[in-house]
Amino acid sequence: MRKIAVSKIAVSKQLPFADYALENLGPCLRLVDAEQLLPTLHQAMPGWPFVPCENQEVAPEISVWRHPDGFWQEAPALPEGMLLDTPTGTACSVIADVAGAYLHKHPELVGLHCGSVEINGQLVIFPDAHRAGKSTLTAAFAAAGYRVFGDDVLAVTHSGQGIALGIAPRLRLPLPTQLAPKFQDFVASHLGPHDHRYGYLALNEQQLASHGTQCPIGGILLFDRDETLTDPQLTALQPGEGLWQLLQQNFAEHESDQALIQRFLPMLQGVPCFLLRYREAYEAALWVGRQWVGRQRFDIARGDQQRSRNGSPRIEKPYVALCAKRQLSLDAVAQQWVASAAAHEFPLGDELFIIAKEGGTIHRLNMTGRAVWALLKHEPIAQEEISETLLTFFEGVDQQRVQQDVGYLLGQLASEGLIQPVDP
Repeated sequence: MRKIAVSKIAVSKQLPFADYALENLGPCLRLVDAEQLLPTLHQAMPGWPFVPCENQEVAPEISVWRHPDGFWQEAPALPEGMLLDTPTGTACSVIADVAGAYLHKHPELVGLHCGSVEINGQLVIFPDAHRAGKSTLTAAFAAAGYRVFGDDVLAVTHSGQGIALGIAPRLRLPLPTQLAPKFQDFVASHLGPHDHRYGYLALNEQQLASHGTQCPIGGILLFDRDETLTDPQLTALQPGEGLWQLLQQNFAEHESDQALIQRFLPMLQGVPCFLLRYREAYEAALWVGRQWVGRQRFDIARGDQQRSRNGSPRIEKPYVALCAKRQLSLDAVAQQWVASAAAHEFPLGDELFIIAKEGGTIHRLNMTGRAVWALLKHEPIAQEEISETLLTFFEGVDQQRVQQDVGYLLGQLASEGLIQPVDP
């Protein structure tokens, strides 16, 4: 592979090449005898077009050569280079590197791995794991008449403004056959550059926000496709669920989890989080769009769900969602424990996020876990005493279950240095 790179450098001095710049990024791409790739790039990112610039003395970090079997690309993320067989596949790779370069040049922004659409003057974002269907859902919102800010990356400011990059949604092909006919017709009539694996949608300025367009984040939408449903369902979630997703679905490798949580917390204080369950993406997009106009009633419903009949906060069963997967039980039930004085706390809604030490791992406690943490901060206390205290807030809950859950929680907190044993 090293011989290939060296020979290519020598050849590039003889082959025609051109350098291109992007707004807010500058010169970033060199095409070496690969001008035929330019139309595909322009169609794949119409809201952020490449512009010819003066040839640079030092080649831009992203370079593409024409190759007998397609295109050869090199970039910081591809130090040994990569062979790409189609213009569309090459555009996918170049765009990923360009987005990374933009976020690297602007460390004041955080890149979120999410789909994002504008509804009623606000951004609704839906972060999720790779290949979970967010691009399909993004395209469905476009088909339903909503402006897309992105289907993969959204830049976010400190104040919670989402910034579009101007990159068209990319769908995996062929499309699933169960999609609504109107959605399939929309894709067919708006299909831009594509190959046998991927296809970009050709959207106009009203359908796709151009690079630099800003809009405030107004909601976080987690989603779950369920073919057994007849109608979409929208369930209000704790705001901590949205924070948890953003902590996992971001590109801010230069920032610690603690810095990120301090950054996201103010932004999420007034942002609701929902779970959308649906059978078909286009039907769900139409339905969510109608519901979002009356979003206030969902906020009220969420507040009602968190209170008991007498108006006081309702305590959940003692289950704790923690970062680490392991859970340790304690043998010494009578051992007293106290919260670490060095721990950092970040409350959000009814939940609490804690970090054992500066720059440590983030742990998420639900309402009951937060109540246990408050007891541990108040005075040294044992597992049995905590269990007895919690049992006074529950009716019909199995005592053994409570004791076991408290034991797991204390074991986990102890293993991470969040609590320490106290001698009698």
